[in-house]
Amino acid sequence: MKNAAMFGGSFNPVHNGHVELLERMIFEFHLDKVLVIPTNVTPLKDNSFMAAAEDRLAMCRLAFSHVPAIEVSDMEITREGKSYTVDTLKMLKEKYADAKLHLIVGADAFLQLPLWYKAEEIFSLAKILTIVRDDIDCDSLKRAGESYKEKFGAECGIIENPVTDISSTEIRSLIKENSSVSELLPFGVYNFIKENELYGYKNQ
Repeated sequence: MKNAAMFGGSFNPVHNGHVELLERMIFEFHLDKVLVIPTNVTPLKDNSFMAAAEDRLAMCRLAFSHVPAIEVSDMEITREGKSYTVDTLKMLKEKYADAKLHLIVGADAFLQLPLWYKAEEIFSLAKILTIVRDDIDCDSLKRAGESYKEKFGAECGIIENPVTDISSTEIRSLIKENSSVSELLPFGVYNFIKENELYGYKNQ
C-alpha cells in the first residue's frame, strides 16, 4: 500500500457531502485506503444533539459501503479517554508503516490546525489534505499551506473545486422541522435515521 489516509469527525450524521469529498480525495491523491473514524462523545460537552456512537458508526458503514478503499473504524470510540488526532495518527503510522500517511480535514479545520494539540507532530506524521469551500477560497488555503510548510515543514494538498456544501447541523435542523432530507443523505443513512427516529425524526 502506497497511500493511506484518515478522516475523522463526529459524522452527526454522515451525509452526501462527506461521501463526495472522500471519493474526490481518493481520485485526486491516489489513496489506497481511507480510514473513516467517528469521534467518541465528549463527556465535558453538551451532547444532547449527538447521536449515540454506535449509531454514528453504523451510519458511516452504510454511507461508505460502496467504496472499497474506505474502511470505517471504531478506534476512537473504543479508546478510553480523550481522542486526539495526533494519537490516532501515531497508531495508523504503526499499522501502515510502509504507506505515506495523509490527514483529510475540512477547510475551516485546515485554517485552525496550528491550534490543534501537538500540531507540529501532526504535520510531521501526515500530509494534510483539504478542499476549497464556498466561504473559504483557495488563496486563503494556499497561504495557510505555505505558512505551515515554512514553519513546520508541512506537506499539504488542496482540491480547488468545492464539493456539495452540506452541513450536519443543517440536516439536524431540517429533521427537527420535519422537512425532507432524503436528497442530502445516502439512502441507507436516511432509512437508518427514519427507522431509529434519530434527531427528532417523526414518521409521516
